[in-house]
Amino acid sequence: MNKHNAFFHWVMLFFITLLYFFANMQKVLVPGATFNEIQQIFSLDAASVTGTGAYFLYVYAAAQIIIGILADRFSGVRVIIVGGMLFSIGSVMSALTISFPLLCFSRCLTGLGAATIYLSMAKEFAQVAGNGLAFYLGIAVIIGYAGAVTGSFPFISGVSLFGYEKMMWAAGIFTFAVYIGFLLAASKNKLPTICTETKLNLLSFFTVFKKRHNIFLMLTFGINFGTYFALQSVIGKKFLEDFCRMSSNSAGVIMTVTVIIAALNGFMVAVLSRLAGNRRKIFILFSSWGTLASILIIFIAILSEAAQPFFLVFAFILLAFAGNVSPVAIALVKETNDENCFGTILSINNGFAYAVTAIVVNVMGKLMNIYPPETISGVKIYSNASYALAFGALLLLVSVSAVSVFFLKESFGKNIVDNVY
Repeated sequence: MNKHNAFFHWVMLFFITLLYFFANMQKVLVPGATFNEIQQIFSLDAASVTGTGAYFLYVYAAAQIIIGILADRFSGVRVIIVGGMLFSIGSVMSALTISFPLLCFSRCLTGLGAATIYLSMAKEFAQVAGNGLAFYLGIAVIIGYAGAVTGSFPFISGVSLFGYEKMMWAAGIFTFAVYIGFLLAASKNKLPTICTETKLNLLSFFTVFKKRHNIFLMLTFGINFGTYFALQSVIGKKFLEDFCRMSSNSAGVIMTVTVIIAALNGFMVAVLSRLAGNRRKIFILFSSWGTLASILIIFIAILSEAAQPFFLVFAFILLAFAGNVSPVAIALVKETNDENCFGTILSINNGFAYAVTAIVVNVMGKLMNIYPPETISGVKIYSNASYALAFGALLLLVSVSAVSVFFLKESFGKNIVDNVY
């Protein structure tokens, strides 16, 4: 790639990274940052509100399975041209309050478009980053998490000042502007040739599960991250408001802090793993048992009616540290599998993690509805019994991860494919 093409490729990557910023923002906007507003506008129960987040995540998770293969065949640029358009349209439509079914459709569209961005972005960075791929991707991931940070306290404050619709319109319009910038930059680059040798073969996904180690790794990473993200993007803020009687802004600050911690932790565990002799399992062990401990603290606090913010804040911070160790998990995937199936396994792991998030969100919302909420000033407040039921079920799920982690092998940064079954 000559200097002229490389320059415009980096410009294009700048806009792709901004799209990734907005994709992460959209993950937490509806309904995490706007739970009460959506509930009031459309007169919904908890299951319906959490359903808006679940629809986004189900589509996002399902699309992860094939995005990697599509990017390998058609290039990341082509995938984002289509996916970015869907994402932009969905983001704008999410601001419409005409009907609840329209909101659900817009969230599905937004989720489908958002799903195309990360793996395609990684594919395009690989074209120009060389040995610096991990470094540049690390920066891009931090920028992406900054989108989730912006979608927490800053966005919640904006909703308080300007209202739900205006803030959602602003998010959609800025997203569309960034997409136009990406198209202009992409037009300056020659599109890569289509790799006809890469084919979509669904049988390749089943071969992944022949190795039990992949199943245990998928369970640990998927459940840990899925639990963290479900609380971060949908349930957490509402729980703090109802159980601790926090204001929307105060709960938003805590959610913002946890996003920042998770973003930094993803980078930090990679450094610590290297300093620890490229150990992987110990960090995944902390992830599983840290996640279990945080949910257990919340569950005990609910049962004992200990609504002091200190204990809950500590639990959410612990969950943020434990929930995101993806660089180490990805490294272990690479070191325990053949190179030719790495992308497939990564797609399955990502898809499963977001599927767990969607299922957790959906099930917790339905469990919360078993006990009727109290309506105060038009806002539905859910009881301790509702949250005890929801977090009790979550505790059982996290226990699966806490057990599965003991079946993982330590790689010490070496290829141990022949020793893993």
